[in-house]
Amino acid sequence: MNFLQEKCTLMCDDFRIEITNKVILIGIYPPTPEVPVIYSPGFPITVPFLCFVQMFDSEQDAIVLSFTSRIHNLETGKLVGGEVSGKIRLQKGQIMNLLRFGGLSFGAPGSFGISTQIEGCETPFTFNFDVKLFTPPRPSQS
Repeated sequence: MNFLQEKCTLMCDDFRIEITNKVILIGIYPPTPEVPVIYSPGFPITVPFLCFVQMFDSEQDAIVLSFTSRIHNLETGKLVGGEVSGKIRLQKGQIMNLLRFGGLSFGAPGSFGISTQIEGCETPFTFNFDVKLFTPPRPSQS
């Protein structure tokens, strides 16, 4: 039985935490239509920051657990950039885990996934996204 259930994951360009503890999300990637997409005018590209906001429901209270998150290419399995690791504090109810990856290089279009392994959870929490070539719409001919 899992003591932690993932409710949703959002992907964005960056986030800020105010002194009042509110979180500001910058540049949210909407699912289009199934997974979020990073569009690029060409390759290779380097994304300065790519952030994820993971929302969980917790049955545990007052526990601090370690986690490690990685981004990998779904076709090749190759890691993209480094890993993000830290601690997550569980409390009963909803909790948030904020992840910031920096300087990610994508050499070609593809499908990618983030995998977060949390101490004590049997399977990692996963979230997928695509990186695609942006092609501007052609002007309509009248």
